[in-house]
Amino acid sequence: MQRRQLIGAAATAGSVTIAPALLTGCAAAPKSEPAATVATLPEGASAHVTAVAPTGAYRGCVLDGTGVRRWLGIPFIKNPYEPVRRYLKPEPYGAHEGVMDCLKHGSIPLQPNPDKNVEKKMVGGDGPLCLNIWAPKAGENLPVMVWVPGGGSISCAQNDERFDGTNFARDGVVLVTLAYRVNVDGFLKLRGGDSGNGNRDILEGLRWVKANIAAFGGDPDKITAFGQSAGGTHLVDVIASPYTKGLLAGAVIQSPSAVAQWRDAAQAEEAAKLVCDAIGCEPTREAMLKIPNESLAAFGSLAGRLAKNAAWARSTNGNIALFKAYVGDDFMPVRPVDAIAAGACEGLAVITGSTRSEWRHYIVPNGLIAKVNEAAVKALCVNAGLSADLPEAYRRAGRGSTPGDVFAQIQSDIIFRMPCVRLMESLRRGGATVWAYSFDWESPVEGKSGVPIGAAHSNDLPFVFDNLDAPRSLKSNGADAPRSLAYAMHSSWVEFAKTQKAHWPEFEFRTRRALSFTRTPSLVSDPWAFERLANPAR
Repeated sequence: MQRRQLIGAAATAGSVTIAPALLTGCAAAPKSEPAATVATLPEGASAHVTAVAPTGAYRGCVLDGTGVRRWLGIPFIKNPYEPVRRYLKPEPYGAHEGVMDCLKHGSIPLQPNPDKNVEKKMVGGDGPLCLNIWAPKAGENLPVMVWVPGGGSISCAQNDERFDGTNFARDGVVLVTLAYRVNVDGFLKLRGGDSGNGNRDILEGLRWVKANIAAFGGDPDKITAFGQSAGGTHLVDVIASPYTKGLLAGAVIQSPSAVAQWRDAAQAEEAAKLVCDAIGCEPTREAMLKIPNESLAAFGSLAGRLAKNAAWARSTNGNIALFKAYVGDDFMPVRPVDAIAAGACEGLAVITGSTRSEWRHYIVPNGLIAKVNEAAVKALCVNAGLSADLPEAYRRAGRGSTPGDVFAQIQSDIIFRMPCVRLMESLRRGGATVWAYSFDWESPVEGKSGVPIGAAHSNDLPFVFDNLDAPRSLKSNGADAPRSLAYAMHSSWVEFAKTQKAHWPEFEFRTRRALSFTRTPSLVSDPWAFERLANPAR
């Protein structure tokens, strides 16, 4: 990660300081500061801006045009990849002296290199865990949203352009994106190490926001956490944890694999042994500390082998992912959906939902959907402990005609959609207020086989952030994605952050109403009626 300048209380002429009076959360009037040697303003910025928080002073910038204030790469956890802290609970970064320049992105967590054409197999992990903040140009006690990125518990990209928070800040919300440890550092149970460290990092990020966000204009009593995919899954773990009580006013949980936890320590230890055998060491902290980071990439080939292992599929109820937190430690004493049903989130306001055909994200762009045959569909069901007749039931219910379509829909329901329905039910039973949705707009972008990707996993993200023009957004949704839908989703999330209420009826068991996000959003009743009976979450 880049080195940051820690400078005395100085900034360029014309910059502003935003300081809570006596650090109580009441913003003092902006004031000019004398010129000094500071980092150059990034492109697209017009001035420096400094926020003085309990943990220190942070220098960000004011963006041209919108006046949105932005701080990048704020460290909130000491480098967890240094040997003294490796595979242990997070250590808060703490306070610093002087003014910290926060004008460039910080390091990403250690993860596989997404560029397969280079020799370096792992990237990131070269600094503290960081968060980014976008704040409206002015205001106090503003609602706060904290974004927890996905990545299959293998990667985490808090700096992804799709998650730029400018448009949330434009609309009156302080937006935070934060990093957390993933793969072996975040979710491997090692003897001599701590457990579920990725979840503990998220918790520590929320604590940092609670303690410091007033200095950036945010209201510490109006924090909404939101996340998608693995980010949503880990948010389920976090909101159910006894350690999170009182931190959040609300949560938005998108496409969570809500039952994806190891059932107990024995199952977590089995996963750790598989990973460590592939890496070539014992599943202990002491042994892992001796392994070079580049060697950790060996878990990638292991995941590929386990995808074809029927016994592993049966033991994991079809969710073969290697990196999960486990039930039975202090952070997660009870399975999250059970803890939530028993009242762990009583009084919390929650929006949750999924896309109509999540798994198309994984098999349409690469063309694999055209290679799926009937045998593969049947094997998916049998290996997951489901009936071999389930594919035919899906066809009769209109859930696909080709083997690839049926495969995608069954896998969507196993991994994401039915666990999300289970979460809705648990929230309602446990006294939370919950609103359900289904993202049903179908992208026309075609994969290698000429099949459109449809309402696939992650296609909803550009609409939520109102960032349809980001390159990765264009790749998944095309240049003609409906801006009216972006307005509908983004404004719904903004309204929820401000009021802890959604504008459609609450989810309840009699009608199971949900908002269908299409080009023209509409209210629907029980859109999962067939799936929740034929293929319920386990």
